[in-house]
Amino acid sequence: MSSAVTEPGAYMRSEIAEQPQRWVELIGSQRSAWDAAIAAVRAASPELVAFVARGSSDHAAIYGQYLVQNVLELPALLSTPSVHSLFGTTPVFPRGVQVAISQSGRSPDLISTAAALRSAGLPLISMTNDPSSGLSELADAHLSLAAGPELSVAATKSYTAELLAVRTLVRAVAGAGLDALSDEIDRLADRATRLLEGLTERVDPIADDLHGTERIVLVGRGYSMATAKEGALKLMETSGVAASGWSAADATHGPLGQVADGTLVIALTGSPAGRESVVDFVTAARSRGARVLEIGPAVIPGATCIDAAGETPEELIPVLEILPLQVLAAGLAERRGIDPDRPAGLSKVTMTQ
Repeated sequence: MSSAVTEPGAYMRSEIAEQPQRWVELIGSQRSAWDAAIAAVRAASPELVAFVARGSSDHAAIYGQYLVQNVLELPALLSTPSVHSLFGTTPVFPRGVQVAISQSGRSPDLISTAAALRSAGLPLISMTNDPSSGLSELADAHLSLAAGPELSVAATKSYTAELLAVRTLVRAVAGAGLDALSDEIDRLADRATRLLEGLTERVDPIADDLHGTERIVLVGRGYSMATAKEGALKLMETSGVAASGWSAADATHGPLGQVADGTLVIALTGSPAGRESVVDFVTAARSRGARVLEIGPAVIPGATCIDAAGETPEELIPVLEILPLQVLAAGLAERRGIDPDRPAGLSKVTMTQ
C-alpha cells in the first residue's frame, strides 16, 4: 500500500477491501508454522485453553472461547493481564495451552502475561501480524496473520485474519486437514469479494441517515457476540459515537435501558442458534423507540437489512458479518468530519503496562 494515500479514511477503506485476498494467504504462506502450532497444542494434551489478548484481539479471543468449547469440548478462558502486570500474581493452572492474539505483538502487558503463563506451564501459541515482535519471539509456535501492513489505527484486516487463524487452529487440532480448511477459506474469500463489491453503495444511505446518531447498541448471540463487541469498538473509536456491544441474553438485563427514542439497534441475526433471542431484544427495543439495522437474513419486519453471510457455515459468519460494520464505521466517521485512519487520542500500538 502506497504511503502517498493520505485522504481521510483512505487507509481504512483500502484495508477493508483487501481482506479476501489476504485471507487466502493465511495457510499456504506458512504451512510449516501451522504444522508446528498444531503439534504443540496436541503435545500439550490440554485440559484448558487460555487466550491472551486486548482490544479487537480480545473480541477474536471471545470467538475463540466459543470455538474451543464447542469444537474441542475443553474449557476456555480469557486471561486477565492486570493480574500479572499490576498485581504480580500468576494463578495455578491445570494442564493447558495458551493462545496469545495481537496485531502488533508489542504490548508490554500481553508479553508479561504470556511469559507468566508460560512459566506456569502453558506452552504459548502466538498469532501476530509482526513475526519479529516480542510476543512472537517468546512463543513455542508462532502464526503470522499474513494481513500485510495495517496503516489505519482501526483494525480491520488484522481482526478478520485473527478470526480465521483461531478457527483454523481449533479445527486443525480437532482433526480437519489444512488443505480442506484452506479450500474453505478460498470459498469464504470469494463470497466476501462479492459482498464487498457493492457494500459501500448499500451502506452509504445508512451512514447518511445516522449522521446525527449518538447512541448505538449492537446485539448478537453465540459466535456473533464477538461481532457485537468488535462492531461497537469500530464505531466508537472511529466516530466517537456511544456504541456498546452485547450478547442478546445479557442485553435485556440492563442495556435495554440505554435504548431511547431514535437509538439505533444493530441486530446480528446471521447465527441460527442465537437468532430468537436477538429478535426478542429488538421487539423490546422497538417498544422504546429504537431504529433497527439487521445484519442477517431479513427476519425482522421493517428493519433495514444487509445479509452478509447467507449460507455460510455458522462458525464463519463472524468473519463476514463484521464487513458491513467496518464500512459503516468508516462512512459514519467521514460524515462526522473525523478521519477514521487517525482518530484523536488513539494509536496503532497500545503500550499498556
